[in-house]
Amino acid sequence: MFKKLQQALVWLASRAGEAENVKAVRTAAVMMAKLFRNPAKVPERLRSFRDTIAQHSTETASWVSSDEMIEKGGPFDSCDLRHWVALAEAAGVPFIPAVEVLKLTESEIEFLSGTVSMPNRRPSRSADDAAVLEKNIELMDEIVSGLAASGPPVGSREELVERLYAAMDDVPEGWMVRNIRAGSLELKTLAGAGAAGPEVPEVRFGSDVEVGPGWVRNGNRRRVNVSDHRTLQSVAQGPGGGTSFVARPWVEAARYIAAEDPHRHGTQFAGKGYWPAEWRAFVEDGEVVGVAFYYGWTGSVTPQNAAIALEVRDLAQRVADQAARRQAWPRTMDVEFVRASQHPDLVGNDDVQHWLNVFGRETVSCTLDFLETENGPVLLEGGPPNTPFGGGHPCAFAGHGGPPRFGSRTLTYGVAFSMMEDVLLGDPKTWRETDPENHILSWEEVEALASMGFDDEDADDAVPRP
Repeated sequence: MFKKLQQALVWLASRAGEAENVKAVRTAAVMMAKLFRNPAKVPERLRSFRDTIAQHSTETASWVSSDEMIEKGGPFDSCDLRHWVALAEAAGVPFIPAVEVLKLTESEIEFLSGTVSMPNRRPSRSADDAAVLEKNIELMDEIVSGLAASGPPVGSREELVERLYAAMDDVPEGWMVRNIRAGSLELKTLAGAGAAGPEVPEVRFGSDVEVGPGWVRNGNRRRVNVSDHRTLQSVAQGPGGGTSFVARPWVEAARYIAAEDPHRHGTQFAGKGYWPAEWRAFVEDGEVVGVAFYYGWTGSVTPQNAAIALEVRDLAQRVADQAARRQAWPRTMDVEFVRASQHPDLVGNDDVQHWLNVFGRETVSCTLDFLETENGPVLLEGGPPNTPFGGGHPCAFAGHGGPPRFGSRTLTYGVAFSMMEDVLLGDPKTWRETDPENHILSWEEVEALASMGFDDEDADDAVPRP
């Protein structure tokens, strides 16, 4: 049954990715249709779009590589796994290694992922409107040409595909592959539904096709999956100039926690899932202010969990201190777009300005994720901070402080062992402040709980391997 569930989830994730691509194209088509309904306003909107692209390009071009960051500091992409691995290693914090196996230019990944051509059809207009429209189209052509992928010409598709296979030839069995900025949609789907399990999830479709985390096996050979929707979306949002993929060992968690899966409730796949014990630490302006159970519907308030939360806080603080010591500043474009905005609702909003100062350009603000192992928590990855402007997910803190609002934020102070009642992690409309008792504790309460101690009989039991 577990393998059947994995197969169904991977298939659904793939179909969802295709649907998202279709939706994106349809949305773009509708947007362009609306844009040209009033030709007089088009130039202003297109220039705003062009300015946003220019800001993204200028900001991300200033971000340094992981080697440069360790050597001399500087701003870096908060989503790039390589930087967090380097900082953890420098801080002496246990981490899951990441070995680079493949580099692709923008041109290559665009060529491999495929492109969608928009129909070259212009709406009929009056003679006066047509002249204005023609100028707008020229401006749009200028913007689109600025978005064209840069880099050397790509080779044949056969040559590129062979590189995808060759990248996997030396990757051991039992390892996963992911882009430096994000894991694949299939992996995220399996993990979120509690169907990943303690071993590498390898889901077979037919006699010679098998889908693993970040790769696809055809016959006896595996290739890196570069067309995954979540991967492509993350690469598109990141710095230009190309991207890399890394291989990592699949590390078994020390504990797996069984719970009803809220994502599958009311479906034919409803039932329990098995989630590894993972934690997220929230860092603001160089300080770990909160820690949460990553899968917020699985945690509980126990002395064991309190002790582990304190250990996660200490490890995360060591990583943050190492970044501050090296003057390495994680950046996220969600925050930087707001910072650069001249909109009066933002410039004149004291709450917005307060949080822009907290998440300043030269501060260490981020989220850091840890997996419980037999040897203690190890760093999985890092990412952008949880902010009122976007960024890292609040996990079990969801709803604490009320619904997310622009200029305010979900509170992530103390330890969130589990979500409050009636809060659904995937539906922000349910993020209402209810009673946090037995869900979210202050640091003082967590320290007091951990000091009670526990023995093997009191410890949370690990469920049988799924």
